[in-house]
Amino acid sequence: MCKDKLDAVYETLMAYDKGEVRQFNISVPSAVPHAMKLYKSFLHDKDRFVAIFRDDAFDVLAYDNLPTRVGALWHADILLNQAISPVADVAKLVEESKRLYKKLARAALYLWGDDGELAKVVASIRAGSGFMDQADDLARYAVLFTENWADAKGNCNVTLEDVEAARAYSVKILNAMTEKSDSSVSDLRDLRNRAGEYLRRAVDDIRDAALYVFRKDNDVNERYPSLFAGHIEKRRKNIKSQKDNENSAPDTETTIAKVENA
Repeated sequence: MCKDKLDAVYETLMAYDKGEVRQFNISVPSAVPHAMKLYKSFLHDKDRFVAIFRDDAFDVLAYDNLPTRVGALWHADILLNQAISPVADVAKLVEESKRLYKKLARAALYLWGDDGELAKVVASIRAGSGFMDQADDLARYAVLFTENWADAKGNCNVTLEDVEAARAYSVKILNAMTEKSDSSVSDLRDLRNRAGEYLRRAVDDIRDAALYVFRKDNDVNERYPSLFAGHIEKRRKNIKSQKDNENSAPDTETTIAKVENA
């Protein structure tokens, strides 16, 4: 569970000096797929990194816990959302999400039930029970389908809308299980920022190493994406949209001149 991953690195997060921790302003649900995609590439190229770098230059083994860092951030983000979101009816949300939960469970078992590593993930998700586990399982299904969407697309009845709905239900259920506590918001935001810093440092280090090793590969940024990839793309779209609107706006001076000369 994500909670276990947060517990595993909690002392490391608390050891940070506050001045070293930057605000984590990236959407966690959008950052997680980028981090896990980078991690898959890292595992694939791990032997290459080991062969090229000395430990004092780039300690390859230090980043084997990147999935733990991801889970820690995910759970810290959930805890923060619990504190700042309005309380809802748990039983109603669980009932509403039950059909989606079963749909994801059936599709995951069909797609990856016989797949070496992923079969273990599917089995561990299905082992949960209770409201807390259902909320956590929905989040884990969302990550599973996002990471392996190329395998799922067109091969099952799960859609991207279902994946986003699973993420949303997970947060709503967990929110509903905890009363709003303004006094803890500051501490939880600090915890989320620390978890984000821990993940960001690993991603930056791995990316820096990959950009050096694979500097001649055109797809290196695709295989080793930044956590900011989605944020940057969204900003580019906003800038493009703004420019398009400016280009399509009428030339006021020309319009006035035409009216005066009419």
